Amino acid sequence: MDYALGIPEQLMAFDESLSYLLEERRIATLTTFDVQGMPHVTAVWFLWQNGALYLTTNDQSGKGRNLSRDPRMALCMECREAGREAGLSASGRAELLTGEKASALAGQINGKYLTPAALNHPVVGTAFSGMSNLVVKLVPERWISWDMAALGDALFPPGSDASGFFYPTLK
Repeated sequence: MDYALGIPEQLMAFDESLSYLLEERRIATLTTFDVQGMPHVTAVWFLWQNGALYLTTNDQSGKGRNLSRDPRMALCMECREAGREAGLSASGRAELLTGEKASALAGQINGKYLTPAALNHPVVGTAFSGMSNLVVKLVPERWISWDMAALGDALFPPGSDASGFFYPTLK
């Protein structure tokens, strides 16, 4: 039990039932650290493949420069839909990929978020491929997960209606 929060430990660790968050087309939040050690937080597209998270960036972007200097990073993916509020946070050290391998992975990441029409468009497709000369690979060293439905099951008796205790997230 995590006594500070009153939440059973299994609700704070990676939960396989939340792996859908890694497969769905969601926007993740990336945290890196700038030269003063301050957190730099940005939204990114990502791909989950073979136990690693991949994201694209440019080596001249803030996140690209930060990770070149300090590989520590964290990614957070969440669901804010009423009744499905849940999330995963993965942290560890980045591996920076360039060249042909990075180009192929960047194409897969862009293909997860952009339609074929966008990818094949002479302006849009070229712009997105040009922004992505660096792919960041994260094999998570630590996972944290949360699931409000599981928390509700732990706090409230079976069959009870806890819906009156929480406001909808998106209102």
